[in-house]
Amino acid sequence: MKRLLLFFIISTAFPYGLFANDSLPFPVSLGGQAAKEGMLFAKIENPVAADAELAVESKSDMIIVNVNMVTAKNEPVPGPTPAVILLQAKTKTNIDKTMDGKNLPSGNYIMSVVSEGKTASILFTIK
Repeated sequence: MKRLLLFFIISTAFPYGLFANDSLPFPVSLGGQAAKEGMLFAKIENPVAADAELAVESKSDMIIVNVNMVTAKNEPVPGPTPAVILLQAKTKTNIDKTMDGKNLPSGNYIMSVVSEGKTASILFTIK
């Protein structure tokens, strides 16, 4: 009976692990909007300002954010160098605080937020 119970637990947990959504391993918000889980990427529903506040709920001392421009089909735009934003000993900043000091122009983006050994991938639009 114990083996049957163990088999049942494993057989139900295994498919859950295969289909569990991990596009957002920790909470992230941009412009006051919480990122919402998606199949491959999390998403910020409404367009944000070019200086929107980025908040990451993490206990890490270093959070690295890479921001890449994408097409309407969420495919990378060839050419532009990704913007990099570092959060050192803090969990909030504005997305215009890039390492190169350049503002992000209007358009569609994917943001990869790396913290605690995990990555959150989030689609968003700058108006």
